[in-house]
Amino acid sequence: METLLLLCYSALCIVIFKIFRIPLNKWTVPTAVLGGIVIIGALILGMNYNFPYTETGKQVFRTVPIVSQTRGRVTSVPVQANQMLKQGDVLFTIDPTPFQAKVDDLKAQVKAASQDALSLDSALNSARASLDKASAERDRPSGSMPVLLPVMIRVPFPIRWSIPVARRGKRTKPR
Repeated sequence: METLLLLCYSALCIVIFKIFRIPLNKWTVPTAVLGGIVIIGALILGMNYNFPYTETGKQVFRTVPIVSQTRGRVTSVPVQANQMLKQGDVLFTIDPTPFQAKVDDLKAQVKAASQDALSLDSALNSARASLDKASAERDRPSGSMPVLLPVMIRVPFPIRWSIPVARRGKRTKPR
């Protein structure tokens, strides 16, 4: 930290000497050095005076934060202070009420969705039955439609005579 302060003060002095074109003589350089000693000494003294300390000594130890992945209200902490723990020990319990309410809500949604699926299945079966009924009614001949049977018709005149007459556009009389 002190080295960084010295480097910053030296850079500031060089910039000031260059910008304002202050000559380097027996008065300016010692003044800058003495001013730097006073300013940096005051900063270091102030930092050390305001630095937190303890009269009994300093302890450095590693802390491991224990944080839950879910949010909730802690209901109990079954562990004691300065007690060795094993893997799987319960550190704290969280109130399960909001989580149980969410589970119950999701179960109700699943039940409603399964009921909707059953009603949709019955509607599908009804629609298929209606389709089959309509297809059967379409394919069944109704009583109002005449049944066409093959009929043999005898022509009273030769066909070669009738075709040229029809081609000429003349009217023919029935015989």
